[in-house]
Amino acid sequence: MLTALEHLARIGRAARPAAHLLRDVPARDRRPRSDGAWRGFVQDEKVRTAVRQLLNTSGPSA
Repeated sequence: MLTALEHLARIGRAARPAAHLLRDVPARDRRPRSDGAWRGFVQDEKVRTAVRQLLNTSGPSA
């Protein structure tokens, strides 16, 4: 998932439909991760950062 988000952020505006679907992820209480224990927190932070980067590079959503 993290790799996909990083690639989408590189695509930029063309990734706007995907960014639109992920726009609420940073505000959710649920952690978007697959690993458990301490690795889950690290993965969660990386995913949230990647989503924020995707949202910033794709421009405003419609």
